[in-house]
Amino acid sequence: MPLIDLANFKTRVIGCSAVMAIGQVISSAIANPATQAAAGIIGGPIALGGVSILAAIAGSLAETMAADELANRMTEGLSKNPRILDNHDLIKAAGEAIGYILREVAKSDRLIAIAETKKLPYPETSLSQLAEKTPEYWLDINTNTADLSRGLNISEDQLTKIFSADVEEFDRVTGLTTADWATFLNEFAASEGKSFDAEIVEFVADKLYATFPKAYREVLKMDAAKGGEKFAAMLLNLHQIALAELKKLGLRNGEILDKLEAVATGQQICQVMGKLESIEIGIRSDLAQVQNLLERFVDTSAPRLPLPYECETIIQDRTQDFTGRRFVFEAIIEFLQKNPKGYFVLEADPGVGKTSIMAKLVLLLKRRCVAHFNSQSQGIVRAEQFLENACTQLIRRYQLNYPQLPENATRDGNFLSRLLGEVSAQLGGKKLIFVVDALDEVDLSLQGRGSNVLYLPDALPDNVYFIVSKQPKTLPLPNYEPFDLMQYSAESLADVKLYIDKRTSNSASIQSWINRQNLQREQFVAAVAEKSQNNFMYLRYVLNDIDSGKYSDVNLQDLPRELEGYYEKHWARMEMAVKDKELRRRKLKVIYLLTKTRKPVSCDILADFAEEDALDLQEVLDDWEQFLRRSSDTPPDYSIYHASFQRFLHRKDVVQKAGVSLRDIETAISDNLWEDLYGDE
Repeated sequence: MPLIDLANFKTRVIGCSAVMAIGQVISSAIANPATQAAAGIIGGPIALGGVSILAAIAGSLAETMAADELANRMTEGLSKNPRILDNHDLIKAAGEAIGYILREVAKSDRLIAIAETKKLPYPETSLSQLAEKTPEYWLDINTNTADLSRGLNISEDQLTKIFSADVEEFDRVTGLTTADWATFLNEFAASEGKSFDAEIVEFVADKLYATFPKAYREVLKMDAAKGGEKFAAMLLNLHQIALAELKKLGLRNGEILDKLEAVATGQQICQVMGKLESIEIGIRSDLAQVQNLLERFVDTSAPRLPLPYECETIIQDRTQDFTGRRFVFEAIIEFLQKNPKGYFVLEADPGVGKTSIMAKLVLLLKRRCVAHFNSQSQGIVRAEQFLENACTQLIRRYQLNYPQLPENATRDGNFLSRLLGEVSAQLGGKKLIFVVDALDEVDLSLQGRGSNVLYLPDALPDNVYFIVSKQPKTLPLPNYEPFDLMQYSAESLADVKLYIDKRTSNSASIQSWINRQNLQREQFVAAVAEKSQNNFMYLRYVLNDIDSGKYSDVNLQDLPRELEGYYEKHWARMEMAVKDKELRRRKLKVIYLLTKTRKPVSCDILADFAEEDALDLQEVLDDWEQFLRRSSDTPPDYSIYHASFQRFLHRKDVVQKAGVSLRDIETAISDNLWEDLYGDE
């Protein structure tokens, strides 16, 4: 980042920080009865919510002014005030907020998962070191070269949330763009002789974008709780500057002015800020309490279990933007508390989020559990794979006396049962928890007749638990406690709306799509939630398409309904895009070949089998990218992302419309040359 851009970046951050601080002081002083009483303000609350507070102030001006015009004019005046831009304490508070976020991200499970997946050497240590140096680095950035004619460009929607005493409204305020934060992080790291992988930079930048306002407010709140040792004077100064700006705009008398002028001392500022509702920094999971409870069941001081690469990949992918599901984890906690051992089975339809819940559970347990993710598209469907994975994790974690797995270890469940007995004796009151996903994707034809799926033992030693997931279909299982996620439609709908709102807050493209259609965000959230029928896989696809611009020509009413509807709409759009029937048939042949693979496959191998040019075939894979899982290998391997898409492709009417002969494909697959790719291993 050139020096002048770094100066402008810092100036914009300081300006936005000033507006956020002023917005919180003013709206809290006006709207919150508790803060009014604390500050000695007479009278009840005038209005609640950002819109009404701005409107109330605008209505008190000598001349009539719209709320949005008031906010813009006041923000413009504040952002160019030299007393604000030169305020050392304001700069320091912003720097502390950035450092706070970097420290929190350095401890996050997601950062660790990225590092382990990519085999990166300790990025959490480097990030923690940067966090400690952030305030000093931030203060040293010279803003003399900044272009003060630039505006802050805070949207009206953001201003409404900034001037709100409602914590839920303020929680949706975001910082500067992720690109700005990414460039800042790279520049900062380079100045300290460090560098980060691009995916880590993107992750940290996303967190800075989404959580800087909340972290900044938390810094001010923590200082207020200590009596305003650092920033009370700064807040009072900002408040007085803002009050002068309002008087300049025509605020001369009335109840609003009385309330704002009553906040006249540093002590009153601390009382106003201290009475703000407690907030969760976005870095901290809204499941923090759940995580604390789950951690009590396992030994977090012991090393983490060595999860296979495939598990780490799935965990990283499925926990991005994870939202809600607290009620599921609370049910798991209750099960663990009430039972000395046993099986807990999460049941739900395809796409509702079972794998994401299982992946998040592994993170909430700090990876101190045995984890296994069955996956038809990745060829993880055999009991032997589960047994090898589980037994290896147990032997390494508990240092059992087995230099290598015995020959018969994966033949049935006997060796696993033996290990469970040995481990149970070492637990010392803690619990051994297995997290096993997608039992319905296990190939039971490869097991002995009458055996439990994955040879799960009928009898478990004390303090041994299996938390597993499956679709609502009958499977051979030991005695278990079921949890039917489909019975919790109200809770799931609330999580769906929260997820949509979160994705919208983090995407300028989605916000622009909403604005172009003259929609309110609440309309958009409600409509997409209803169309999704609580299916998170649907939301992943549709919101990604809006975000990437693929749905720029689609209005809200024409968005597909339900997951199958999405697949059908994508199918129809592909047909319109490819007029050449032979070319379309060849493209479909490739995707159908992928539905038959027993493990991920490279473009070159697929091209050989399909007898197509590798470059042409890569274009096909790119066309279907949203439905495929792409490995990080070089060259990458591909597989179908979700089993629901595979089932859609094999619907009789879809196969007929595609003009693809599954029999011909299966006949070709029977050739021994392709047995390793398509046959039983």
